[in-house]
Amino acid sequence: METIVCLAAHPDDIAYAMGGTLLRLKDRVRIHVLCVTKGQRGLPGQDPDQTAALREKEEQAACDLLGAELTFLEQMDGEVFAGEPLCRQVAGLLDGLAPSAVFTLWPIDNHPDHSAVSEIARKAVRLSKAAPPLIYYEAMYGVQAFQFRPDVYVDITDVMDRKVELIRCHVCQNLDDRMVQRAFPQCALRGSEAGCKYAEGFKFPRCPAMDPQALLTLGKRK
Repeated sequence: METIVCLAAHPDDIAYAMGGTLLRLKDRVRIHVLCVTKGQRGLPGQDPDQTAALREKEEQAACDLLGAELTFLEQMDGEVFAGEPLCRQVAGLLDGLAPSAVFTLWPIDNHPDHSAVSEIARKAVRLSKAAPPLIYYEAMYGVQAFQFRPDVYVDITDVMDRKVELIRCHVCQNLDDRMVQRAFPQCALRGSEAGCKYAEGFKFPRCPAMDPQALLTLGKRK
């Protein structure tokens, strides 16, 4: 069975950005989530350690629904930098996991942790002996991620309700169901571009090269 790696800055990034795609893939690939921080500063005014413990449990609950393995890289929320030690740490993890693809945040993003994690992924892929192809996913469209024009879409219409379940695992970030309310128009926008009700979009950098349509056959190749 093939392995894919999803590199995120914070708990909730993966559920929001590509939870539907992972729900479609989960029965035919191994999913390993690498979360760079525990979102320690995600609850202003609260103790960072307590927030980290809460968000770790929420991310684990979401990963359990996906059957995904979860590793935290123990960086501080809001202070992520693409320095050599962290990039080499991620490259070493990629060598051990030997993934068919690495998913990470789109680099044009106004959250500094998001753009830093995108750079970490690019550097780690280049340092990795396995050199897996890189695939970008988008955070909140028009709020965090900008200039994101997908190369390929995944129809998630049939699993949108389950994507909502994933997002709702992140209780502390989904106050008044606001994350869910943001997810629906974003997925509807990508769906309108793809000719379906709800979709998630992905972009492929030029190097390492990967046919965009190969995303749709992950786990099916022999």
